[in-house]
Amino acid sequence: MDETKTQLKRFTTLIKPNLLSQIKLISYFTNKKLNEVINESLSDYITNFELQNNTKLKSIIDFQSNFEELPQNNTSHSKNSKK
Repeated sequence: MDETKTQLKRFTTLIKPNLLSQIKLISYFTNKKLNEVINESLSDYITNFELQNNTKLKSIIDFQSNFEELPQNNTSHSKNSKK
């Protein structure tokens, strides 16, 4: 069995207690880990957002990452240059 591990990132957020109870119940009923159910829910939300807004967030994130990796030429001149 060749399984690749997905990198996870820990974060803290605030959530309505009733929503947390519901998502925990879904996790229990489906026999999935809570983080798996939350990840699936977020993925569904993102997919729905992309469909409604006719956009792909991953392409925007990739574009931003590529833009940040471009070499930066320092073309500004020193303010203290001799006259």
